[in-house]
Amino acid sequence: MLTKLTIRDFGIIDRIEWSPRAGLNVLTGETGAGKSLVLDALDVLTGRRVGQEVIRAGADVAVLEAELSVPSTGPARDAYLEAGCEGSSVRLRREVERNGRGTASMNGRTVPVRSLRDLAAHLFDLHGPNQQFSLLDSREQLLMLDAFGDLDGLRARFAAAEARLRETRNKIRAIATDERELARRRDMLAFETGEIRKAELQPDEESRLLEETALLQNIERLREAVSVAFEELQGGDPSAPSGTDRVAEAVRRMKEAAGMDGRLSGLAETMQSALYQLEDASRELSSYRDSLDYDPRRHEEVELRLDLIRSLKRKYGDSVEAVLEYAERAEEELLSLERGEENRETLEQHESSHAAEVARLGQELSSRRRDVAERLSTAVEAELCDLNMSGTGFMVSFRAVEGGDTVRLDDGEACPFNAAGIDDVEFLIRPNPGEPFMPLSRTASTGETSRLMLAIRCALSRGDSVPTLVFDEIDIGVGGRSGEVIGRKLAGLANERQVVCITHLPQVAAYGEVQFSVHKRVVGDRTLVELQELKGEVRERELSDMLGSLGEPSLFGARELLARAESWRMASG
Repeated sequence: MLTKLTIRDFGIIDRIEWSPRAGLNVLTGETGAGKSLVLDALDVLTGRRVGQEVIRAGADVAVLEAELSVPSTGPARDAYLEAGCEGSSVRLRREVERNGRGTASMNGRTVPVRSLRDLAAHLFDLHGPNQQFSLLDSREQLLMLDAFGDLDGLRARFAAAEARLRETRNKIRAIATDERELARRRDMLAFETGEIRKAELQPDEESRLLEETALLQNIERLREAVSVAFEELQGGDPSAPSGTDRVAEAVRRMKEAAGMDGRLSGLAETMQSALYQLEDASRELSSYRDSLDYDPRRHEEVELRLDLIRSLKRKYGDSVEAVLEYAERAEEELLSLERGEENRETLEQHESSHAAEVARLGQELSSRRRDVAERLSTAVEAELCDLNMSGTGFMVSFRAVEGGDTVRLDDGEACPFNAAGIDDVEFLIRPNPGEPFMPLSRTASTGETSRLMLAIRCALSRGDSVPTLVFDEIDIGVGGRSGEVIGRKLAGLANERQVVCITHLPQVAAYGEVQFSVHKRVVGDRTLVELQELKGEVRERELSDMLGSLGEPSLFGARELLARAESWRMASG
């Protein structure tokens, strides 16, 4: 149940805090005062997409917040717990910013807007002019029929089976229509994987080859440098001792000095060690110099190998590793394509199984819908009788889905289907006895549509668990006599749940357990919207004004309306 609604900088509303009660709440006021903005605010809180046009002029952000008590059991409670909430109440908040951004939250926790929509669908049921006209949409009519018959579970199972069948058939079609393309793809993948595997690439091969080609390109300069270094260490003649000879003489002299001063012993040992290292280095230089032999054939092999690697990298990846990964993926795809025929046989088996399931569930759903349609027709006609439309007939017509894929039913006939089943339905109305049934969209006047909407809403509500119903202009096009009937019908609905009704008819407003007035007031250069609970004489004057006058006859009429409403409540309670 809605316990508090806060609206700030929304439309022409500066700030409103409203606390509706249990039972029937009616909102009244002059046209343009902002009554319907209450419904709009709840609609936005349920996830409707809006832009900056809803923000009050001069403000940067519109803020909408609703506090609701949550039933202890039922779908609303299940959705509440599934949303990760706890406790017995929930606070929904949505902000719409002028810069195009906005936020949504649930009990202070930021959530996607769709989370608000998923939860609010179990807490509110909104009926405004747009929702009212949706009654004329055959898709909405099918949803209403399924809701009345509690067929949502069966419909969901059918939709899941339909999705599996459609996916399987799409795969089969893809295989059948793309065989030529698949053959070209197989040939290309076979060539690519063959080219890469034939090269026998190694992950670190390119870096080793680059080092080797750099060595081969600079081998003469390298040999010259090593030879000079060796000559400096070991070369020379008796007149010019080598580097190691001079170091050896220095070591001998230091050993003599260490014999005279022991403090030089450590330095002498260090020089001796250095001499050994130089001699080892000389031998390694000699061996390395002798190994330096330029092989033009090997140089050519390395360059050709590097050219091959560069060519493969241009085609398949930025590195040898990437080329090898491409080959693995190509081989996997090639294997999958080569198994295509096997896959097709498996898919065809699955298709047969899925088609049988769709046919079975479709027939079951269709049969139950027809039973539900009879019960709905009886219930709606009973409600219409209460709404002074006793001569009006109502029925649901069925026809096969048009076009699309088909399945074979038990009688062997091919039957089209879609995600909603094998039926298209349409609500038909017979305004007067003896006349033929015609589509609702072609026969119902505005007033009739309003009363039909209420009749269907009342019929559907018998098994409905949504705790709050909101009606805006449900009495559009309705006169005073029928207005009182609508008021009673709404009050009857409010015995089991909270009902909010925005109305311009005093005959409806009188049946509200509580009445609120929405009016505009100019302060300075700004227009403010105010919401006030009406009691006693103030409520009588409001109803009198709605009747068209503030004179004594209208006041008497207002009091009479309130008295009749109270008398009806006592009699029906």
